[in-house]
Amino acid sequence: MTLTPPFIRSYDHFVGTEGPVLVLFGDYEDPASGAAHRGVTALRERWDGFVYAWRHLPMAEEHPNANGAALAAECAGAQDSFWAFHHVLLARQEALSVPDLLNYAAQIGIDVATLMEDMMDERHADRIVDNIRSAVDSGVRHAPAVFIEGVRWEGGTDPDALEGALRAALAG
Repeated sequence: MTLTPPFIRSYDHFVGTEGPVLVLFGDYEDPASGAAHRGVTALRERWDGFVYAWRHLPMAEEHPNANGAALAAECAGAQDSFWAFHHVLLARQEALSVPDLLNYAAQIGIDVATLMEDMMDERHADRIVDNIRSAVDSGVRHAPAVFIEGVRWEGGTDPDALEGALRAALAG
């Protein structure tokens, strides 16, 4: 399974500026997605020689709050707070109701009224749909899914395994 280029699109949420690209499709309510994110984050803390992008893949049938959390994250992104909000959501996966989301937004300084309005109007929902389409086009049906330089990575999300795969991709 491969990811259709470009691996980083202008509206993707990503950190890092050079090196191989790791794309993680995830669901905010999915414990395995949270673990995958923690693995990538732990690696970035010790080595930042790669680009990390998150794409939404909410599995609404299993996780009823996943779509709302993804929408809230996109709306937070419109206020330049995607990553701060993203980290909070993945740290508090068991509490993602709308009141929880608004409370987290207030705690980290996001304009809650704007966030609520954007969520009610479903602004930025097209980005979530596009992320899901990207996953499906790449053969992904379930989160989490990791791609390194466009190739599906099945070797786990522990920081050492990810680093080995990313360094191998860097070496060509």
